[in-house]
Amino acid sequence: MSEEAHPHLEARLRALSAAHQKGIRRFLGRLPAFVGRGLLNAAQVEVLEDFLLSLGEANRNPSNTGNLEDLFCYTLADTKDPVRAFAQAMADAIKVVPMDDAAELRPRLKVMGNGRVFSKVGDLTGYNAADKMLITHTMVAYGDPAMRRTAARFIRASREVDDAALEREIARMAVQSQHGPSSTFVLARTRGLTIDVAALYRDGGYSDATIEDAQRFYDVCARFDPKWVLPFLDGFIPSSDEWSAWRRQYLEARARLPSELIYQLSSDTLTNFLDGTLESGKWTDASIVFGGVKSAEEIPSALAKIVNQYVAEHIALHDRPAEELLGAVAPPLEPWGVGFVDGRAVALDGRAKNANEIQAQFDAAWARMHKPRS
Repeated sequence: MSEEAHPHLEARLRALSAAHQKGIRRFLGRLPAFVGRGLLNAAQVEVLEDFLLSLGEANRNPSNTGNLEDLFCYTLADTKDPVRAFAQAMADAIKVVPMDDAAELRPRLKVMGNGRVFSKVGDLTGYNAADKMLITHTMVAYGDPAMRRTAARFIRASREVDDAALEREIARMAVQSQHGPSSTFVLARTRGLTIDVAALYRDGGYSDATIEDAQRFYDVCARFDPKWVLPFLDGFIPSSDEWSAWRRQYLEARARLPSELIYQLSSDTLTNFLDGTLESGKWTDASIVFGGVKSAEEIPSALAKIVNQYVAEHIALHDRPAEELLGAVAPPLEPWGVGFVDGRAVALDGRAKNANEIQAQFDAAWARMHKPRS
């Protein structure tokens, strides 16, 4: 984004923190190549610019920007569909701790058994702030009026649609973006909670049969036993009969989902260790919040542990070979001090090539998380 071409946007960008500027400039720097290939137009780029700047102005976590970049760019290159790509970036755009308790959920959550419905974040009680974010962020994104207006702008920049078709497209974006079940870490926290799919799927124009199939899938997800996450955290797959029976139900139900949601469940895993995500510091943040890391030197080992969890999930939840994931993530991980031995991620001996950047990420994340609240 040049100052000569977009002086007002450049001024907005310069008003942001250095961390926000870095991630946004990197993301926007990749867009001209897609324009050159005919996969994006100028109007779509303008919406993306405003979208990213608005996230920075709202002081969303800058360490998330790189993951939005990888989600968008990977999906666009792979599907050639800009709206599907934007749907994935938008779904992960509001990942803040704590979430706003007044934030609306679209789709809504409900409790298995008694049918109690949760329509906003604050309806969830008994969860800590980080878990609320993991459970609700994709629903908050599509429940937020400003985000839906941005989605509408992007759709109109992509194709001619009337108002009814526009609302269907936004609903379909939300349908394909509910990717919590791609992670055992999230599944363990949503035990007993299912997504209430009917209203959203009807808004998206899906058939009654598809609605029934999708509800069955999320109901199966709600029966995930939190104890099963423990082997995954060490990069292994559970071996009990109960696990095998649940996995069979999960895969059978998953196969009947809308194809765009099946795609997102898999690609969300594949994009988690690409260059943008790693350079943004997302996993440094996660290692401090969820992994108890207290120094930059611990980051490669913590990152290797996370990678092994994702490899196990790629096999168990997506029914895909480990080699598919390893081939995609091994090159970008090496500069961050992570290699592979016999198919398992390990912290490499010696100083990581990006050791200085790891230290900078750690210092920024530690300061941000321990900043006194006003």
